[in-house]
Amino acid sequence: MVFGLQNATGSRALFMVSSSDNSRSVLMVVSDPETSETVSALVSPIGYSAQTVQSLDPDETASAPAHDVLLVDIGKSTDAEASEKLRQVRATTDAPVIAINARSAQAAVAALNAGADEVVDSDRLRTELVPRMNALIRRIERTPPAEDRLVIRGIELHLTRRLVMMRGQRLHLTPIEYDILVTLMRNAGHTVTHDDLLGAVWGSGYAGDYSVLRVNISRLRQKLEDNPRNPSYIVTVAGEGYVMPTASR
Repeated sequence: MVFGLQNATGSRALFMVSSSDNSRSVLMVVSDPETSETVSALVSPIGYSAQTVQSLDPDETASAPAHDVLLVDIGKSTDAEASEKLRQVRATTDAPVIAINARSAQAAVAALNAGADEVVDSDRLRTELVPRMNALIRRIERTPPAEDRLVIRGIELHLTRRLVMMRGQRLHLTPIEYDILVTLMRNAGHTVTHDDLLGAVWGSGYAGDYSVLRVNISRLRQKLEDNPRNPSYIVTVAGEGYVMPTASR
């Protein structure tokens, strides 16, 4: 595949990208050379090939290749610039997107709202990046369960292919959104508590982190619901969690 990118001088460069079954590919949208070198040093020993670009060319995002992970540096961007950069990247791929160098809790929440699956602060890059990246990959590649298809009120979820259809149209979900939907559909008609949902999707280390759950539930509702302000597929159970009703309300 050919990926059009903007290089440091402002002219466009074309990169031919290929991936094999024996390697993984990380695309870094990073302007800081030190951050790029740090990330490369972290991911190369565990078998990831890493490419660095300073920005995505808006005219070429539709032809972006399938990387295993995209890392986006938002450290030197304003909140608005960071959100726009992440939305642009999110539009190119369903692969995991990790924002790095968030400057504050507010910036981290904004990054999640804009499409990031994870946020890693620069101070914890060396200790948290690889574990979080591997956790995202594991969720995508885990062995499919015995059942292959779940259907709830017009939502069809094909587990082996990780494909979600609604009213005949494919829904493009992030890995986190997909895992939330799987968990709710498997427990349709029953309340899934906040902590149970966090544990099923993110792991035990996220217990009590309800802000990251609310952000992703909100994003998923935007894609599922006719009226996200009055949801009928993902219904809040006050003080407890969420439920996916098996019949329309």
